[in-house]
Amino acid sequence: MPAFAPNPRTEPTILGGYRGPEDHVSERVVADMSKKILLYMPETTPFLTLSSKIKGSRTAVNFKHEWLEKDFKPRKVTVVGAQTDIDTTLDFSVADVAKIAVNDVIRFPRTGEVVLATAIGTTDITATRGIGGGNLALADGDIGVILGPNYADNSTLGTMKSITEYPNYNYTEIIRTPFGFSGRDVVTELYGGNDVDTETKWQAVEHKRSIEYRMYFGKRHLVAATGTVKQRTFMGGLEYSIQSNIWNVDGIQLNERAFNEFLEEGLRWGKGGRQQGGAAVKYLLMSSRWGTEINSWAENKLEYRILDKTIGFGAMEYKSPHGRVMLIPSVLLDEFHPDYAFLVDFNHLDSVVLRERGTKLLRDREANDLDGEAYEYFSDVGLQVQFEQSHSLLKGISV
Repeated sequence: MPAFAPNPRTEPTILGGYRGPEDHVSERVVADMSKKILLYMPETTPFLTLSSKIKGSRTAVNFKHEWLEKDFKPRKVTVVGAQTDIDTTLDFSVADVAKIAVNDVIRFPRTGEVVLATAIGTTDITATRGIGGGNLALADGDIGVILGPNYADNSTLGTMKSITEYPNYNYTEIIRTPFGFSGRDVVTELYGGNDVDTETKWQAVEHKRSIEYRMYFGKRHLVAATGTVKQRTFMGGLEYSIQSNIWNVDGIQLNERAFNEFLEEGLRWGKGGRQQGGAAVKYLLMSSRWGTEINSWAENKLEYRILDKTIGFGAMEYKSPHGRVMLIPSVLLDEFHPDYAFLVDFNHLDSVVLRERGTKLLRDREANDLDGEAYEYFSDVGLQVQFEQSHSLLKGISV
């Protein structure tokens, strides 16, 4: 008779006393799992949102999108060398003389004297001194302001002067966010909903964050094509575009006066500025650190305003002597740039979409023989920062 020794059966676990939920195996306990997966920072792109909502996007027909700008006529001239109160030949630089035409009236703020230009040389003008009285000696470096022309009755047209337009441009940038799922993952039932749906929503947030980062900190650049590799373009963002109004307050005690001094210049230019007949309102896209700092001395001057009821977008409004500022928290600045704040005039800013290549979700990106599904969010977008003097960068706050 063959020797037969069956394996012993595993003894069941014995429980004593009352049974509690902790006594059950985990596979038997129904998890109390929320039906939604909470997204960390679901809306982190106020700049992208506002640039599209306030003015809308510009559709470009070329990845290099261009525009023309025209500035005011420059009216400041600087005296070269000392001039007596009776000198009729006044010396300036070649560049300053080019601004002056015969019949122009020039005032010197330090002395209050007004003169009339009667002839133009290369580095000097002939002038009638003391218009209205009060001619005084001029010092080297004195500033003169061209008030404009004065003509005699029945005179000829005189010298014509105008300002040349200057071109500007930026590139759109291709931003792609790929993600995918295995064949089994697509059909597996999960807590928190279908993995395809929840992940697609999460990837949309990340794609928008990528665009927002470029709009703040991108640098315009083009990498030329080499061989079969096509050219690569990068958009220039706000930091790259703003050249004139950069305020670094590092080491400065911030208070209401210092902030208003910043707004004195920041709210000067553009349709949103006080001098252009606009509503004198701009938007400060700021980190939470800036919000804390401003609130510490401006709490009584801040009022909540709903900017867009359809998306529930609101902001705190600060009223300065120079105009209104909407304070917009930007979570992206909190992460790595807590000392940054951008004062933006949306009248002079466009988000740009290359024709038929705006942000979209592309499906079926997987290879034909792949047991799975691949997707991507795709954008070929850029930023058009016009009249850069109407925007400002505020940085350097202690963190």
